[in-house]
Amino acid sequence: MSQLAQILPRRAADARARSLYRGCLLGGAAGDALGAPVEFMSDSQIKQRFGDRGIEEFVPAYGRRGAITDDTQMTLFTAEGILRAQVRGSQRGICHPPSVIARACLRWLHTQGCSHAALEDCLDGWLIQHRELFARRAPGVTCLSALKACGADLKPASNDSKGCGGVMRVAPIGMCFATIARASHEADGDQMREAFDLACAAAALTHGHPTGQLSSGVFAAVVLR
Repeated sequence: MSQLAQILPRRAADARARSLYRGCLLGGAAGDALGAPVEFMSDSQIKQRFGDRGIEEFVPAYGRRGAITDDTQMTLFTAEGILRAQVRGSQRGICHPPSVIARACLRWLHTQGCSHAALEDCLDGWLIQHRELFARRAPGVTCLSALKACGADLKPASNDSKGCGGVMRVAPIGMCFATIARASHEADGDQMREAFDLACAAAALTHGHPTGQLSSGVFAAVVLR
């Protein structure tokens, strides 16, 4: 948490950084939207419908062209969680980022029409006001069931899932720590380790198997790098 509390104040006016982060989020969203229509198709089915090069342009999914996916939804709420953790840490001097991200994930769970005992203390903020996010886009069963099952203490998932539901949403954690690296002109070992550990902890909220967590940590470190 020591480095997380430093990330935004002195770099908020950095237009290049904002452009990079916006590009990362929009690029991920565009890629998800491109792949959404073929997510549950086999390679042969994709080639049969779109040719040997596969899908190359947006086609309708979830009733529209370019619809964002559950992956993008959860990425946005993870980004909100990491920003809230930064604010809390800088203002109060103490914060447990995984818990803040967990509450953000519960706000996403609410947009999927699910309830949770801890939600009444979580339903605030700017992101959840966007009604467009209240749409089911084939959310992962593991993410839904794990978040619904977590108690008020927001402990990590107790399942044995090793799926991609953690890694798909942790890019904002890498971007967050990249801000620290930009300020110091290099990504040192401490920053890499903090990004890795926090991404693992964020993935552990829904995925209990180490490979579902470690892959998330690696991805955040790659984004940071």
